[in-house]
Amino acid sequence: MAKPAWACFLSAIVLTFICGGIYAFIERADVAKATLSEVAAIVGVDTNTTGNTATSVGTIDRCVSVSLTPPNNTFYIDLFVKDATDLNSWDGTLSFNETKIRVNSLVVDGYFLGNAGYPILNCYPGPGDDGVCQVSNVDTNYAGHSGSGVLGRLQLTALSAGTSKLYFTLSWPFGVSGVTLRDHTDAIIGDLDSDTFFDGLVFNAMVVVGGPCPTDADLDGFTNVEESVDGSDLLNAASTPEMCDGIDNDLDGLTDEWYDRDPVNGIPDCTDADSDSDGVHPHNPTDTDDDNDTWLDTGPPVGGKASEAYLATDSLADCPVNQYHSAWPLDINNDKYVTMADVNNFSGLIGSKYGDVDGQFRKRLDLNADTYITMADVNKYSGRIGQPPCS
Repeated sequence: MAKPAWACFLSAIVLTFICGGIYAFIERADVAKATLSEVAAIVGVDTNTTGNTATSVGTIDRCVSVSLTPPNNTFYIDLFVKDATDLNSWDGTLSFNETKIRVNSLVVDGYFLGNAGYPILNCYPGPGDDGVCQVSNVDTNYAGHSGSGVLGRLQLTALSAGTSKLYFTLSWPFGVSGVTLRDHTDAIIGDLDSDTFFDGLVFNAMVVVGGPCPTDADLDGFTNVEESVDGSDLLNAASTPEMCDGIDNDLDGLTDEWYDRDPVNGIPDCTDADSDSDGVHPHNPTDTDDDNDTWLDTGPPVGGKASEAYLATDSLADCPVNQYHSAWPLDINNDKYVTMADVNNFSGLIGSKYGDVDGQFRKRLDLNADTYITMADVNKYSGRIGQPPCS
């Protein structure tokens, strides 16, 4: 079967990258990152294939523990999409530690794009221990598909003990974009800045060979789940969720890239003199609480309350858009309510402190920013349980 023209084009791009060392089809993480309301679709890696089908995505896991003993050293992961509209093709890069794991095969038939596909899996070595696989598929019937499901299922083999990333983005430097989605007309989906790359959420994951999965692999105070959602490196303590504070928190080479929203004009809203042009409550450097939620945007704690930059909550939004959006500091579960379900997150963590080697400390729960999780943090909920939801 002859390759269609688009497949030859993809192969040529990959070949240029391999042989010439030129990043021909990638660039640094996009300047215009989407808010959750701007791009609804989410793509990523799920290390737990249970419950995942062509039309559904189960509980998303960011880590899998794998044995070195055959046959248990062979395992599967899913590349998934959620809330897609008219998706007809996808193309991405999966990066990993090639000394720890090997990618064997990609199965796409029977999954989200159906059986009329043209899958590509090309793997090659990168710098150091990095391995990279170019993965893609297209519905050759150009039907377009909406909803959620498995884009493709990858079979992998564990090679040696240790930890490997499983990032649906390249990693030198971390944050290089490598995901493109297209609809049945070949128009690009979820690209806000016209660079061809997807600007929505991309969930990354990790593999631990010969050991258990940690809660916080790099001991930076942010869990693997929190870092996966926010786009920072799960395995680098210096890379933390991006905040609107003039600092490149996630070390992707860009500053405040998630915060150019209203309007998208190349200026982060927290430094834009009046980002929405209405003259009311402008987001700007002189406004210390841009979203007016009584939690300061940056800086040291005031009145026993941590800043949103410390907690890694969205300083431009006082209410979450969905379960992946941390906005209201007391709403740990991101469901727009303050309930005992939020308080229950503290269970078993009282007394933990920043730097604990067990990785139990969570900055998100350190509401007074004293580097400890204590009853003083829990007491922030006094009189707040059951109050009306945010909106």
